[in-house]
Amino acid sequence: MQVWDTTGKKVISTQQIKRKDRIFCFLFSVSCLLSFAICSYAQQPAAQQRSSVSLEEERLIILKADIKKEIERLEKLKKEIEEAQKALDMKIQEGLLKVAKMYESMPPEEAARKLEKLDEDIAVIILNSLKPKTAGKILAQMENDKAASISKKILIKGKVLQEKSSQ
Repeated sequence: MQVWDTTGKKVISTQQIKRKDRIFCFLFSVSCLLSFAICSYAQQPAAQQRSSVSLEEERLIILKADIKKEIERLEKLKKEIEEAQKALDMKIQEGLLKVAKMYESMPPEEAARKLEKLDEDIAVIILNSLKPKTAGKILAQMENDKAASISKKILIKGKVLQEKSSQ
């Protein structure tokens, strides 16, 4: 059915209107589907980014836990080393006391001759571990140059120890 208006122009029929409505609906549906597809595509990289970010966060959490375990292991190892160092220091101190007692039991002349043959740093350590009166008697029996050199080192070592204890 066709309809004409008063100017003589052809007016659209109801069938044509229905057909155009169907075409419009179809085009609108296609447009909606395309919009949905575009939105889905646009959101897909964001979802992938979130996924990669969450994977990276997981890796960082695992890495952080590994680092924490390693720190704990190293702290435990540090304590073990400190304990071993204390035990070693005690053994050295015990040995030094034994040597000091040996030198204290010797006549000063004999002790002086033996200390003169040792390295001066070792002689200083031994003399420092003796009673001051005994150390003085032994130093008096040493050659003057050797006694002066050892006395100087004893003073220097005493100053270093004082500075360490004052800090």
